[in-house]
Amino acid sequence: MTIITKKTPLYINIIEKLKREILSETIHGFLPSEAELQKMFGVSRSVIRQALAKLEVEGLISKAQGKGSFVLPINRIHRVVQSLNGLGMQIEKMGTMVNTKIISFELVDYDKANQFWNEKQALYLARIRSDITQPIAYIETYLPTKYQRWLTPEKLADASLHQILKQDANIELERSTRHIYAIAAPSHIAEHLNIPIGSPLLLLKGTTFDKNNNIVEVFSTYHRGDKIMFDLETTI
Repeated sequence: MTIITKKTPLYINIIEKLKREILSETIHGFLPSEAELQKMFGVSRSVIRQALAKLEVEGLISKAQGKGSFVLPINRIHRVVQSLNGLGMQIEKMGTMVNTKIISFELVDYDKANQFWNEKQALYLARIRSDITQPIAYIETYLPTKYQRWLTPEKLADASLHQILKQDANIELERSTRHIYAIAAPSHIAEHLNIPIGSPLLLLKGTTFDKNNNIVEVFSTYHRGDKIMFDLETTI
């Protein structure tokens, strides 16, 4: 994510503008010609070519000889929303490698801690999930403080939170309530996911319960709209 300022190079401004439109799928097929882009942005041809070259390196566009640049199809990871399995486990089942970076692991004041766990604080966990090339989701999770005995940043790196709780704490997940929102990326999320501010995100918020109906976690997962799509399975 790039913060645009008066000192930001012109080609960066153009990249951010075009990338935002590509990721939101506002642009389809061929981009305007270099001459048209030059006129649209009021810059030299060399600046336009510099921006297009960067977008091509990022895998967002490709050049067709004699025809110009066109937007490449966006290949998305499918996530089954009803599944209790976390994002990492679902991705790995598809045969795709997923990496986890721990951003925060700390005790924090949480306004619902008393209601959920009869505590004043909660264990706050923030993680970035990435595929081989780039970030795909940012996850914020609130947990009971007692889970500190089983969880550490080292154990959570490239591991499933649910699997650790099951194996080490014998916690069996039973059900989850979930809500889906389509939002524009705020600045702090955009920075973590390396996307322009305002890019489309799929926000999945939920509460997970164990077999005794105790709340295990409260989570918010911000999925990049260009990387992940939600699948819903229904029966009659």
